[in-house]
Amino acid sequence: MVLIESKLPPWRLKFNGIFDFDGLYRLMYNWFQGMGFYFEEVMYKHKVPTPTGAEQDIEWSGWRKITEYSRYWIKLFIKLYDMKEIIVVKDGQKKKLTKARLMIEFYPQVDVDYAERFSKESKLALQLQDFYHKYIIKKNIQNIWEDQIWYYTLKLFTIIKEYLDFESKGNAFYDMW
Repeated sequence: MVLIESKLPPWRLKFNGIFDFDGLYRLMYNWFQGMGFYFEEVMYKHKVPTPTGAEQDIEWSGWRKITEYSRYWIKLFIKLYDMKEIIVVKDGQKKKLTKARLMIEFYPQVDVDYAERFSKESKLALQLQDFYHKYIIKKNIQNIWEDQIWYYTLKLFTIIKEYLDFESKGNAFYDMW
């Protein structure tokens, strides 16, 4: 398995305020399912609340098969600080919301040879794999797969911003790929 990480630094989304965490959780999960990604919650850690609030660490990963040789990965690290549940009356109804500082990091990646067809025991197989990556599928990796996973991540980033009601909603590239 060879993971090709994005050449960009990880994307970060930061938010401080009141929001519906359960709704955000469902929105992101449904996006992964709707886009055909196999979704996995790798870690969910809830730390004991302090006077300022609780703290949560969540790690998600989702992959989607592109070809028999490659697949996309999107990894998310979600961190909540000073988390407190509050009751808000909205439109005459009580609603349970979360007041917290939120940070989400996005790591888009392309995984080639995930089935490990090229054996790591043989030098010839590694040289063939290197040749295959550098000369045969290099343009697919750089021009199609990396580009496509970047736009998928941008779509997820945008719907989260819209859900959290950021001022900069939408993006010019939403209809790409």
